[in-house]
Amino acid sequence: MTHRVLFVKPPDRFLENEFVYQQLGPHYLQSYLQVHGIESDLLVLYERLSIRKARASGILAALSLDDLNMLFLGADGRVVDDVFDVSIVGDYNVVGLSVMTPQAPDAYLLHKTIKRLYPEITTVIGGSHPRYYQDQVVALPPNMAFDFVVPQDGWQPMLDIASGKVKKNGQSTLMVDNMPKLTDLPAPSRPEALMKRYRFDIAGAPAFHTVSALGCPFTCHFCESGIESVRRFSEAMINHDLEVMAATHAKLGHARKSVMFFDDVGLMNPKQVGRLSELVNQHGYNTWRAFTHAYLVRKFDSDLLEPFVRTGGRRVGMGLETGSQRSLDLINKRNGKHQSVSDHYEAVRIANAHGVAVDAFTIIFPWEDEEDLRQTTALVEFIADNDVKGTDDQGRQMRNHVDSTIMTPYQGTKFYDLFRAGKFPAVEVKADLDPGNLYYKGNLGGSGWPYTRSRLPRDVYEREQAYRNSLRPEYR
Repeated sequence: MTHRVLFVKPPDRFLENEFVYQQLGPHYLQSYLQVHGIESDLLVLYERLSIRKARASGILAALSLDDLNMLFLGADGRVVDDVFDVSIVGDYNVVGLSVMTPQAPDAYLLHKTIKRLYPEITTVIGGSHPRYYQDQVVALPPNMAFDFVVPQDGWQPMLDIASGKVKKNGQSTLMVDNMPKLTDLPAPSRPEALMKRYRFDIAGAPAFHTVSALGCPFTCHFCESGIESVRRFSEAMINHDLEVMAATHAKLGHARKSVMFFDDVGLMNPKQVGRLSELVNQHGYNTWRAFTHAYLVRKFDSDLLEPFVRTGGRRVGMGLETGSQRSLDLINKRNGKHQSVSDHYEAVRIANAHGVAVDAFTIIFPWEDEEDLRQTTALVEFIADNDVKGTDDQGRQMRNHVDSTIMTPYQGTKFYDLFRAGKFPAVEVKADLDPGNLYYKGNLGGSGWPYTRSRLPRDVYEREQAYRNSLRPEYR
C-alpha cells in the first residue's frame, strides 16, 4: 500500500531571510519517490516578517506555531501561501521533517502537536540534526518521539516507509542507510512556485543553488562534515538539474541567470573544474559561483581559475577561517598538513587578479586572545580593501565579501569532543545546549553562544564580529 506523503521544512528563525538558499533534502527525496511512482507534497514553514522583527529586537523569545506562515506545494500544482494551519497535515499517512539543528525546537514543537492531533500519522525525522544528535532524538519522550529516525541517507528509508514496506511499531525506529555511490539518483525537484520566492544574486544576476557532491575531503575540527567521504552526483544528474534551473529562470522572466554550487568540492582541480564549467556553459548561465580552498588557488592558479572565469565564474567562496597562525594550526585545515596564513592573503590576491571576487568566511574561536583577534581583523580588512580586477553582470566594480561568525561546536565535531574533554582550559561548553542557539550566523549577522566560559568575554568577541561584518559591501 502506497501512502500519502508530506515533506515538511521547519522554519529557519535564526536567519535574516528564509528564502535565500533552498534546503534541498526534501527535494531529493521527492524526486526519488516520484521515479518509483509515489507522489509527495511539500510544506515550507516560515516566520512572518512582523514576528521576525519582534524576535530580532528581543521582544519575543518563546516559540509558537501561531507565528508561522506556510507555503504548501502540491504535486498536483496546488499552491497555498497563508497562515499556518496544522490541519493541513491531517490528510497524510506519512509526514517527514528535514531538520537542521537550529530548526530542532520548532520541529519538536510541530511534531508534538501532530502526535497529539493525528496519532495515526507515521512521522519521520531526517537531516543533519538526527545525524549528529542521534542519541538525543531517539531518546525523546513518548509525546515527542518520531516513529522513524533517519540519520544518514534518506532515499531508500523513505521509499520503504512510503511504500508500506516498513511500519511503525510504537517506538522510535532507526533506519540507517549509506549509499556507496550517488550516481544513479535523479535531480532534486524544483517547484516553480517555491523557486520564485528565492532572492539571491551572484555578481548582479539572480541565482539558484545546487550541489555537485555530498561530504568533504577535509577534516577541519569545527565541521561535522569533515568525517564524511566525498560522494559525487553524476554529471548527467547535475546536467539535468542545471537545465531545469535554467528553464525556471526563463519562466520567471529573468533576463540574466546564475547558479551557485554550494558544496565544499566545487573547484578542486583543473580537470574537475573544466568539466563543471562546460556543464554550466552549456545551459547559458551568465555567471556562477562555487567554493574552493586557498591552497588549491595557490597550487593551480590560472589552471584552476581560467575555465571558471571563461564560463562566467565571478565569485568563489573560501573558508579562510582565521588570520591567526595559532588558530589556523589548531583547526586542522588541511588534514594535518601545514597551512600558512600567508596562503590566505595570496589566494585572495590571485583570485582578484583573475577578476574573481572572494566571499571569505572567517570564524572567531573561543580560545582566542586580543592578538588572535587583531590578526584576523587585519586579514578581514585586507580582503575588504583589495581590488578585484573586474566588474559584475550590472557593470559594477566587483568587491570581496566577508562573513564573520563565532564558532559553534556542534556534536560530531572534533572541537566538541576536545572542549568536553577539557583540552582547552579557557573554554567550557554549556552542559545542556539549546539547539535553537546552535548556529553560525543569524539575525543581524549574529551567532549563537554555546559557552559558559571563553578566553575573552562574550561581548568582546561580538563587538569584533560586528565590526568585521560592517566591512561587507552593499552588493556582491
